[in-house]
Amino acid sequence: MQSIGAPISNSGLNTILADLDLTCLDVGARGGFSTDLFPISGSVSAVGFEPDRAECERLNREAALGGHPWRSLRFLPVALGVERGSAQLHLYRHRGCSSILEADAELAALFSRENYYILDETIPVPVVPLDEAAVEYGIQDAEFLKIDVQGGELDILSASRTLLQSSLLALRLEVSFVPMYKGQPLFSDIDLFVRDFGFVPMGFPEMHHWRRTTRVKHPWRAPGPLPYSRGQLVHGDVIYFRHPEAMPSESDAQIRALLKAAFIAISYDYIDHAAAIFRRDRVNQWLGDRYGIDPLEALSRLSSMRARIAGPGVIESLTQQKNRVLARLGRTRK
Repeated sequence: MQSIGAPISNSGLNTILADLDLTCLDVGARGGFSTDLFPISGSVSAVGFEPDRAECERLNREAALGGHPWRSLRFLPVALGVERGSAQLHLYRHRGCSSILEADAELAALFSRENYYILDETIPVPVVPLDEAAVEYGIQDAEFLKIDVQGGELDILSASRTLLQSSLLALRLEVSFVPMYKGQPLFSDIDLFVRDFGFVPMGFPEMHHWRRTTRVKHPWRAPGPLPYSRGQLVHGDVIYFRHPEAMPSESDAQIRALLKAAFIAISYDYIDHAAAIFRRDRVNQWLGDRYGIDPLEALSRLSSMRARIAGPGVIESLTQQKNRVLARLGRTRK
């Protein structure tokens, strides 16, 4: 599939990217590994966690056929949580709503989504804390973590303190503003937790507003006596980056971490965030000595190319582009 986002290969930055190897994790990988990092996919060792064994086996069969853009791709059939053990996975009619937590069916009915949470089956799944799984599966150097597990995000993060303190550079987390699952932490709980590890919110690539009388979302017209209405903010995804000024740049390893953070930022079109990293004296000199390029000039070319993609009007956002591609593939969000 064609990459979405800034055309890195035409900017002069691809020679730097080719020397980087990022380990990126997708927790709750039903349907396939996250598309967020397509612009840098050739440098990404992608590891997905999917506790539904049947879905995990399907994903691994597809990965074995090749045709994907990642440097490597594999899926692990385990759930992540606070402690090692086992749990019951609730498989709901809308499989994307499946969770270790029990859904609040009465609350779902208020938003015309009771059919999403019809329980088809409950299956036992092994549970491992992410810090332990990182050692077990050789992914202790993971730089990117996406979590979308329908309410268990904070439990997973709380058992990932080693990764949060050491290698992780960016997070994409599903967060809720309405507790659709019993005992589910909300956005405020997750935000306070990750900020303690030096992560700052960058934006919401997805926001989902639910109406009460229909599943049709604003601004689309719905049948019935209330064809038009805005909906209530129920859930979304938030991007966090580690604050670049707080990251050291004394050693080669530390500079490589900064470069990885820059390319993750570029994947999300936060180009001036990447520029803040390239402006660091040690980073700029390190790149000049090894690659003989001015990284800020290359980044300027990349930004200009992004501006030309959509012509002179409003530049189409990365999220809009990705949603178009996912719509063509039939991969929709609830």
